[in-house]
Amino acid sequence: MALLPSNPAAILNRADKVLGNVDGVLGRVDGTLSSVDATLGTVDTTLVTVSETLADTQTTLGEVKELLSELEEEMALLKQVPQIAEQVAAIHAAVTAPS
Repeated sequence: MALLPSNPAAILNRADKVLGNVDGVLGRVDGTLSSVDATLGTVDTTLVTVSETLADTQTTLGEVKELLSELEEEMALLKQVPQIAEQVAAIHAAVTAPS
């Protein structure tokens, strides 16, 4: 025959106390996991915002690149102005010179 514990009520009380402690720890773990979940949600939202901002930035940089290309073309034309002015002056001089 198996031996019965000398004080089963004390054993049950101790087990109840240990289970209460485990429940408290599990409650804190659940709270921590909830906080982590909320933080991860915030991180996800932030990463989506960053991704959208980077896409907008890439679009803007593409537009700036196009504008710079146009500006380079305009600058190339402006660099030709002195030469064109000389040609116009030569033509003017030839046309207005006495015969």
